[in-house]
Amino acid sequence: MKMVNKIATLIVVGVLSLAGLILFGYNEFITKDTLQDQPVAYEIINEWQLPKELDEVSGIDWVGDNKLACIQDEDGIIFIFNLETSKVEKSIEFAGAGDYEDIRIVGKTAYVLRSDGEIFEVSDFLSGNSKTKTYSNFLTEKQNLESLAWDKNNKRLLLAIKDRELKDDNYKGVYQFSLTNKELERNPLYRLNMQDSLLRERETKLNKKLQPSALSIHPKNKDFYILDGRAPQLVIANSDMKLKKRYGLHEDDFEQAEGLTFSENGRLFISNEGKGGKANILEVIFK
Repeated sequence: MKMVNKIATLIVVGVLSLAGLILFGYNEFITKDTLQDQPVAYEIINEWQLPKELDEVSGIDWVGDNKLACIQDEDGIIFIFNLETSKVEKSIEFAGAGDYEDIRIVGKTAYVLRSDGEIFEVSDFLSGNSKTKTYSNFLTEKQNLESLAWDKNNKRLLLAIKDRELKDDNYKGVYQFSLTNKELERNPLYRLNMQDSLLRERETKLNKKLQPSALSIHPKNKDFYILDGRAPQLVIANSDMKLKKRYGLHEDDFEQAEGLTFSENGRLFISNEGKGGKANILEVIFK
């Protein structure tokens, strides 16, 4: 009888331990946000379904003439998507397979960010005779970079850490890459404060309060728009990167929000990976 009781006790302890591990894992990956339960404060005014080759769309940027440059996180190809025809009208191969996460167009040059911080410069990307240069830096895949912004007034690109800073979970750095000397400054230009009061309603680990999947600068007011695809949210910061407004994005509308860009006159576009459905691009107005 004692042996039976001992076995029963071990079974109960084992089941409870397993349940604890499952709960810990669940909490590790789940983010709760009260904004998700509130009425939406945005309007989707246009939607474009993307073709199969862009199921993994990870970054978009405005080219002009109602066209967007798109990349996906598997192949080194830039796709030119025409919003008027809803078709890819051109594909530009710039590198081999890789985890490409964002793209910015600067004149006739496309800059593509890989998740390990490597920057690909594709000059004359629309000419049919493009050339690619790469720039390495001190960032790695441990930081997991998915967002790249073009700061036109200061002739630089901005890269935001998604996962973790090297030594501090209290902030995530936004680093500047000079388009003059093609170097990444070691000290962050801005610091996204993970303890900001605006992020208080996000119930998750400190370093997961804000995980930038895209970063763009509004062409008119110069505010920063920061997209986060995890329990999706859009955070707006002023020109000094001080957070000032936050929107919850319903997952029914934004299954996996990865890319964000503006047209010259301020139209805002967000791209979503397929994630079991069809990838799309949405034109959104925030209230």
